[in-house]
Amino acid sequence: MNPPASSHAGTGIQGLDFVLQGGLPEGRPTLVRGGPGTGKTVIALTFLCHGIREGGENGVLVTFDESPQALIHHAQGFGFAAEEYRQDGRLRILDMRPDQDEVVGQGLELTAVLARIDHALQEAGARRLVLDAVDGLEGAFGGQGSLRRELGRLFDWIREREITSLITTGEIEDFNTRFGLEDYVADCVIALKQDMTQRAMTRLLRVVKRRGGPHAGGEFPFLLDAQGIFMVPVSGAVLNARISDERLSSGIPDLDRMLGGQGPYQGSTVLLSGQAGTGKTSIAATFVQAACSRGEKVLFISFEESVDELVRNQHSIGADLAHHAGEAGGQRLVMEPVRAMEMGLEEHLMRIMRALDRHRPDMVILDPISSLASRHVGDGAKEMLLRLMYLIKERGITAVATELLADDSRGVSQLDVSSMIDVWIKLRRHEENGEFNRLIQVVKARGLPISNQVKEFRLCDQGLVIQEPYIGEGGIAYGTAREARQAEDEQRQEQLEEELTRRRRLRQEMDAIHEARERLTRAEDDARAVEVDREIAELERRLANIQRARSTVSRSRT
Repeated sequence: MNPPASSHAGTGIQGLDFVLQGGLPEGRPTLVRGGPGTGKTVIALTFLCHGIREGGENGVLVTFDESPQALIHHAQGFGFAAEEYRQDGRLRILDMRPDQDEVVGQGLELTAVLARIDHALQEAGARRLVLDAVDGLEGAFGGQGSLRRELGRLFDWIREREITSLITTGEIEDFNTRFGLEDYVADCVIALKQDMTQRAMTRLLRVVKRRGGPHAGGEFPFLLDAQGIFMVPVSGAVLNARISDERLSSGIPDLDRMLGGQGPYQGSTVLLSGQAGTGKTSIAATFVQAACSRGEKVLFISFEESVDELVRNQHSIGADLAHHAGEAGGQRLVMEPVRAMEMGLEEHLMRIMRALDRHRPDMVILDPISSLASRHVGDGAKEMLLRLMYLIKERGITAVATELLADDSRGVSQLDVSSMIDVWIKLRRHEENGEFNRLIQVVKARGLPISNQVKEFRLCDQGLVIQEPYIGEGGIAYGTAREARQAEDEQRQEQLEEELTRRRRLRQEMDAIHEARERLTRAEDDARAVEVDREIAELERRLANIQRARSTVSRSRT
């Protein structure tokens, strides 16, 4: 009885196991097909050696194309101890390459082949089997119908023994259609191919089918080099990415204040956008200095400058990158220069992610990330950069990326990845009266109270200095114009203060005159009032005398 369809066997390729929802179907055959150079044999060798090394599952490799010595050489080139496994009996290699001189006209007896494979499986106690380049048997059987029948026997034989098997075949024109190979290996089919874009080659993998179990859809790029195969499928787990309330200093106190006082959050993505010469790499270097001083590990990936150039250029502003990269600095800084034009977007993404897995940094610098997109048109560059940001954020790594803006861009980002950026700092040039000055502005910072001012900053041998904006009567001024405007405003202020003093003195004099006039008027009014009171009293007296006289006359007549 075959194992449950949900059982799986790891391939040793983390990204492939994710795409396959755990690995190859256990106890069943899997077909890997693709053209020359697509990585079929490397996947097969990784599958076998991983099972031996990690799972204690011995293996048998049957080759129908290359010699055993060539396969062992390939395995050693990728760091697999195939020769050691063969010598201690954990790996058996069977050379089944057809001898064309012997088989022409008489066919090949598959029973003998299966007997040799069965003997090798039992002798090694193997649970994994690889049949490499099975399409090499096409000329060894007498006609199409015979090959199809013999292949059917082969795959049925594999299923009966419940051996987890991987069968590789090339993409010979119409081979799979003519012989129904996919039908015989319907449990799982993996297709590999090479894609050429912008003169850069990308290897792609697609799971055509996986019977009895789910698998990720679509085509997935993968990296094949001396370190083996590396895949980075986006899992979507970024929605549950690790977050932190810890704040990290940028190394520039004034910039930290513009970001709410303590710098950005740990694990956030920071984008420094600006035109040429605005100081993007220099600010990134201050992030590096601050992180290394905190004891964190930093990975600096430069797409335009070599290590020596970075060290020399940033030394001019007091950033000693060589110290942090050396033993004296604890080797907290790892610098990896990579020319953007050397490879395609997908290969860049995978190499970056593999570097992150290898070095496990707390912070990664991508300088400038725009160089990856400048060679490509359409949405490919944007999609790749979004995936890169997703994957970095998923690991909880603080990312600082720089973006070069065109001189005529008016400060507009060309990357269109703001949805994945937590902190966006825009740098720009201010040219006036034959002078060049640098300006800095925090466009956004999720979860932080940011400054809404555009400030000037300067690069000096002690680092970066941000100055508060000077806002005078004539508006904002920068550079030497700032000093001239400030001097003019100070002179104008002195003149205004003198004029104000004169005006206040005049006002005081006017108030004094008014008060004196009021006192004089009050004295005159008081004197007039006394005179009127006296006249009233005199009139009252005279009137009283007349009235008394008349009263006396009247009494005398009676």
